[in-house]
Amino acid sequence: MSALSRGGLNTADTAGLLSFTVGLFGTAAGIVSTMLTVRGLRAQRTVEVITAELARAVLRSEGAQYRQLLGSGRKAPDGRIDLPFVTTASGVSGARPDGTLENITVYYRSLRPGRLVITGTPTTGTRGTAGAGDAGAGKTVLALALLLGLAKERGPGEPVPVRLTAASWPGAGIRPWLSTHLADVFGLSRRDADQVVDADLVLPVIDGLDEMDSGATPGYTSHAARLLRAIEEFESGGEPRPVVVTCRHAHYQALVDADAQPKAMARIALARIDAARARTYLIQRVAGTEVGRARWRPVLDALEEAMTAEAAADASQALARALDTPWRLTLAATVFQERTPSGAYLRDPADLLAFATDGRLYGYLMDRYIGAAVSAPHHAADNAGPGAPVEARRLPKLDADTTWRRLAVLARYLHTNSGTASEPPRIVAGRTLSSTDLALHELWPIAGHRRVRWTDRTLAVLGLNTALAAVLSRLSGFPHTSLVAFLPLAVLAWGQAWPQPRHMDIHSLHTRVGRRKLTAWLVAGLALGLSVAITGGLMLGFLFGPVLDLAIGTVMGLVLGLAAGLVAKDESPTSPRALLRGDISTWLVFGLTGGLVGGLMGWFVNEAFASGGRRVLGPEIGFVAGLTLGLVCGLLVGYLSGVGQAATRYFAFLLHVRGRLPWRLGRFLDDCYQLGILRVADTAWQFRHRELQDHLATRPAPPLGR
Repeated sequence: MSALSRGGLNTADTAGLLSFTVGLFGTAAGIVSTMLTVRGLRAQRTVEVITAELARAVLRSEGAQYRQLLGSGRKAPDGRIDLPFVTTASGVSGARPDGTLENITVYYRSLRPGRLVITGTPTTGTRGTAGAGDAGAGKTVLALALLLGLAKERGPGEPVPVRLTAASWPGAGIRPWLSTHLADVFGLSRRDADQVVDADLVLPVIDGLDEMDSGATPGYTSHAARLLRAIEEFESGGEPRPVVVTCRHAHYQALVDADAQPKAMARIALARIDAARARTYLIQRVAGTEVGRARWRPVLDALEEAMTAEAAADASQALARALDTPWRLTLAATVFQERTPSGAYLRDPADLLAFATDGRLYGYLMDRYIGAAVSAPHHAADNAGPGAPVEARRLPKLDADTTWRRLAVLARYLHTNSGTASEPPRIVAGRTLSSTDLALHELWPIAGHRRVRWTDRTLAVLGLNTALAAVLSRLSGFPHTSLVAFLPLAVLAWGQAWPQPRHMDIHSLHTRVGRRKLTAWLVAGLALGLSVAITGGLMLGFLFGPVLDLAIGTVMGLVLGLAAGLVAKDESPTSPRALLRGDISTWLVFGLTGGLVGGLMGWFVNEAFASGGRRVLGPEIGFVAGLTLGLVCGLLVGYLSGVGQAATRYFAFLLHVRGRLPWRLGRFLDDCYQLGILRVADTAWQFRHRELQDHLATRPAPPLGR
């Protein structure tokens, strides 16, 4: 190119061109060899290999969630309850009349087909309880125990159980939902995900059917009923495929009354925790030492007395009824084990009897759970090591009152999204807002969706426009004013209503769809680069000459097309915080790629024109100027292709919620997860129990007194 700009080729140039041609053939042979190697590796990646990897990933991720729900945070639990259940209805063969958490895997393997609904047992409502529902009965815990048992004992050809939240159902069939979930959450390529699903090697465990609709009595046209009809159609060769669902008793009964339930499906109900099991749990959890037994002696004696039924005193019976679910037992054990900084216990467990008798126990525990969870001693995750994420090795340090107020803001937002019996769930920019999930890149409607979107676009315009103008203003004679004038319109017109995090998906090259996408983007990038070079040359004059301008446009177009072709929506099974991290890092890849190309081109152009004794753009042009200009252009092209938009939207959202939510919101939510206040579902956080979310939604400030 340099020789052509000087007017012709000499002998050395011709020899170099011939050697380049020979090298090009060698490069082509290397590419063919690499493609054959990749094809051979793909042939070794059988469906069984993929499912084995998936089973290991499920055991890692769901094992952590199971420990978190059983204990207090991510540490291993101090005690567990062998939850009993009874079969209340059966449309399948092999259903036993009852069972417990310990033998749930054996119970499930006897079902034909393996379709199961897990509900709780409602209470008639007593003072000190949360009402007549079955909240906190342990439905998710039982489902996780079943999932982990099946994954551990999985044999060749058996499906891998995978948990999905019912609220994430997109409204289509079960198979597309499973494929998308495996690709997004577990990082499988679309080809691998489709292979596993088509081979019927995935067992969907659908959690929270009752969280799909705002009303207490969903009917035949509800979202939950439509999902059940999709489950009814989930079959292979005319035989129904196995499915496990969790749902509250009242919601599922309403669906049964509407005749919306699948025909072949067993239904079990978790029993209320009796006094004997509650007493055993407390001994394991908080009364395992001499001091602990002395402190909890009145409670243990009352529960032992309640085991005698009619002979028990009213206070003992009231206490047993108030502690008849795993959630309430966890609340009591956490709240009454809270200590002062000096190590003294704040509360006397004997007060549990008085609170249970006068009906104030449940509210008392809920009011103090946040403070007790924050001040409780915790350690890092059991599997935290040198290669573990930083958030798994760091101990959370939070203030109880501040934590309450911040979580109350999030709880009110989720409560508003759920709608009411007379009003549908909240919809923003064509999307129904979740009433349970806390995903960082989807929380921006908290601050007002119009304000955040305009702030987001204004920041993008000002930032990119200022950076580009600053660079171009240093280049003497460059017609930068016209380019800068069009930039605000381009950014404003390109902004997405719901930007999604992106990441560089190298694994997509293993699939035909991924290769087609990359090829299309390379062609588009090449066309864009050549179009800009030709149009700019015809309108403004060729800056370095037609040949060199076309070369620069070709190289930059191909590089940016390569970067854009490898971008995909980013979902990570490791941590919800990784979503925005991937988006930011991918945006930086665009910027650095453009910067590197621009820097090399700037150096090349500077040297080419310097050798000819003419510097068109001044003495400062070179690698640094080209690097800066390429960096800004790379960031701009990346933003216009969707990369970085989720990150800038999140930044604009944080600007509007300063004072209500922390600047490092992701770190705060992960700390709450470690403390057992939140849990992780797919790629979002959720409140540990819906009752905790509802409690905080109506109480913006913590109660006075501890």
